[in-house]
Amino acid sequence: MLANVDELLTRLLARPDGRPVVFDADGTLWRGDVGEDLLRYLTHERLVPADAWSRYETLLAASHERAYAFSVEVMAGLEVARLQAVADDFFSRRFAGRVFRPMRALLQRLVVAGYQPWVCSASPVQAVLPGARALGIPPERVIGVVGAIDGGRLTGEVERPVTCGPGKVTWLQRRLGPVRPALAVGNGELDLDMLAWADAALVVAPLDGPDNGLVRQAQVRGWPVLRA
Repeated sequence: MLANVDELLTRLLARPDGRPVVFDADGTLWRGDVGEDLLRYLTHERLVPADAWSRYETLLAASHERAYAFSVEVMAGLEVARLQAVADDFFSRRFAGRVFRPMRALLQRLVVAGYQPWVCSASPVQAVLPGARALGIPPERVIGVVGAIDGGRLTGEVERPVTCGPGKVTWLQRRLGPVRPALAVGNGELDLDMLAWADAALVVAPLDGPDNGLVRQAQVRGWPVLRA
């Protein structure tokens, strides 16, 4: 059992082995949900159907997995290059200042020690890429909800499983092969499978507000909690 974040970091830095360290994105690396906010913005700008955001909210109340898939399905017909340009601009204006300083510092120390940072998020991959780039994480190490592309445009089909809950582990296994992460970091219940699968886990929680189910799991499992 690791009593606190410093103890976890000391252990990781004592014998770095160059393995992956995996981070959730929204609520873990930065405050807020860039995927949801981008979808709301795309709806407002009429780049997706006018009812896209309301339909997303309805689906989310019933199934996170279904809602996250819909957030990419509804982008059918959008040019990927244009979507990425919009997402890049959106992150720089709305989210660049929301990156948690303790997470930036943690990433830097792990990278200097030789670990390989990855991001695994349930947001559309285009929404997550600019934030990962701002943190020095290369695009080939970013996993998000992926839509099929035909002729440079999204088709509305989504690659399965959706990257939430056990789907995060499935995608990481596809990309990492037999290597398990040295560390997984997340902030919500849908990160639990990923954190339990990694060799070590760290939970990010807000400085104020009620603790969620993942924080309660951390208390049971002896995982450190970082308040950001």
